[in-house]
Amino acid sequence: MNPDYENYFKAGPVERKIKRIYRSWEKFINSFEIEPYVIRPLLANSWHRCLRMKVDPYAPLGELRLLSSQQLEKRIKRRKKLIDAAIPFMSQLYSFVKGTDSLVCLADDQGMILDVLRDPVIQHRTKHLCHDLGSHWGEAIAGTNSIGTALFEKKPVQITASEHYCKVMHDFTTSAAPIFSPEQELLGVLCIVGLYHNVHPHTLGMVVAAVKAIENHLISQKTSYELLIAYNKVTAAIETMNEGLIAIEANQRITQLNSVGAKILQVDRKECIGGHASVIFGKEFPLLDVITTGREYLDREFYLETPLGGTRFTSTAKPIKDAFGNITGMIATLKEIDTVHKLVHKMVGAQATMVFDDIIGNDPQLHALIKRAKRVARSCSTILLLGESGTGKEIFAQAVHNASGRSRGPFIVINCGAIPRDLVESELFGFEDGAFTGAARGGRPGKFELASGGTIFLDEIGDMPLDIQTSLLRVLQERQVTRIGGQKAIQINTRVIASTNKNLAEEVDKGNFRLDLYYRLNVITFNLPGLRERSKDIPYLVQYFVEKISRRLGQAAPTITPEFYNCLSGYSWPGNVRELENVIEQALHLVETNILVPEHLPSRIYNPNLMEAGQLEKTDKLKNAEAALIKNTLDSCHWNISRAAAILGISRNTLYRKIAKFSLTPENSREKETVERRKHYDG
Repeated sequence: MNPDYENYFKAGPVERKIKRIYRSWEKFINSFEIEPYVIRPLLANSWHRCLRMKVDPYAPLGELRLLSSQQLEKRIKRRKKLIDAAIPFMSQLYSFVKGTDSLVCLADDQGMILDVLRDPVIQHRTKHLCHDLGSHWGEAIAGTNSIGTALFEKKPVQITASEHYCKVMHDFTTSAAPIFSPEQELLGVLCIVGLYHNVHPHTLGMVVAAVKAIENHLISQKTSYELLIAYNKVTAAIETMNEGLIAIEANQRITQLNSVGAKILQVDRKECIGGHASVIFGKEFPLLDVITTGREYLDREFYLETPLGGTRFTSTAKPIKDAFGNITGMIATLKEIDTVHKLVHKMVGAQATMVFDDIIGNDPQLHALIKRAKRVARSCSTILLLGESGTGKEIFAQAVHNASGRSRGPFIVINCGAIPRDLVESELFGFEDGAFTGAARGGRPGKFELASGGTIFLDEIGDMPLDIQTSLLRVLQERQVTRIGGQKAIQINTRVIASTNKNLAEEVDKGNFRLDLYYRLNVITFNLPGLRERSKDIPYLVQYFVEKISRRLGQAAPTITPEFYNCLSGYSWPGNVRELENVIEQALHLVETNILVPEHLPSRIYNPNLMEAGQLEKTDKLKNAEAALIKNTLDSCHWNISRAAAILGISRNTLYRKIAKFSLTPENSREKETVERRKHYDG
């Protein structure tokens, strides 16, 4: 990958996805392998077609078999009805994307370009690609692209960045939809081409809407009101979009509003079309700023007062300008705030992954807790988890979430003791634009809002400042939050699971925790046992962690000696399961002979200087067992040092040290001679 292309891949989730696709593209080009979890079937099929047709993935695409003037004239004449019907809607579509480094083109049923709309800027940016009239964009010539692939699939297609077969197209997103006659004959394709990072999610929807209008135009009789009918059909097609859409002219008259947008703005769609936005929504309607300032914005959050009580949404808006740069209106997409939150959770991974089956152990007390928790999970009651650090309170909380009816909703974790005191309130409840110095522009939702429809896990609740406890109590009682600097309460549907390693009753007596909040949290309480209280589970946990960490380290799981188990079982484990996991990982980094022995444990758990005579005797037996294992391995390999070291999973130098340590010698004189020669050679 060249450095310029690498620069596109910043830290965002969309860029990371594109980077994954690019790697899959490289893998296919180099080894013809498809990664099905990255590449969708439509793309995989197209790539294979390109491979069979011997399309060069590194082709420059600067000249794509241009037709002669006579051939082009013949093609245009053949599709004159299509071109006449498409031009008005291409112009309208182009007005939406003009200034976004995009072009709009029309191709016939064989992928030949019949018409194209673009400005000098996009013409310069795509000068290495041939979009001139008569150029051929079928898959056999240009590889996987939305024109050729839409023609083959006979359905709308959007192809982004390295989803294109030819590398020269990796900077672009192409969105195309096939056009059919009233008799369902494939006539051609309408396409938008633009730089991939400038293309909006609704681009393909706009193309589909325009194609639907073109098809309806072909069906309608050519009368004076034909254009109006086609425009109405475009409006009907826009109704299929899953986002809200509103278009406002420079005189503030609303020309377009789909049903989703009307629902979000809490207005009647029919009454809005043709009306003035400032009259319907008020002079402070935030979307009007795009017309007055000419500045576009991306995914900005707004709150709008309405007769029904107010609505909160996010919007992406862009001004529409004429050829002279004058603002003629604006177009904006609208998203319900809950939809945005769900998308955020999906991208940042705000989901619980653990279930009750992931909790290791056979302790009856633990099993009783799990059985009870499974019943409680079905309710929406607040849960309080009590237990020492490292007992797995978050794992337990995730398991409760995944066993509940909220399992498909977000699982938000916030550590009440780790957030700076002056940020706790804004993290929990969010803030409005300009609420305090340094506040992010546009405001930000709090964790309770983000967790709506799911679960919020308040870890270390005992460390929450007293003044914040008052606000938390109000949220738990009223099931609504008010952002810092805001006036409007926001309804939430969030289950609360709290945890602490402190004795909250004692904290109440000390004045560190509110009594009313304690009662509000203490609805259903689970006391998670420490590891010392279920010591019989230690062998199961040790085996589990040894196998899990060995896989992560890329090594075979070693043999665990009884003495190793005994040392672990005799320790008090103040850090509980978390400490046990850390101890096992440390031991796996020290093991050399693929056998875990007490010497691999920290001194706080195993100290040979403090061992009694009986313990020393056990250690001697263990050393004898290790010596016997090494001796038997060497004998079975006829003292081939390299082979024995490989079987034992150690280096040859380590094996030589072990041989010297245990004074091991071969019984066969010939083998002695061989060992001496190898030792001399290796030395």
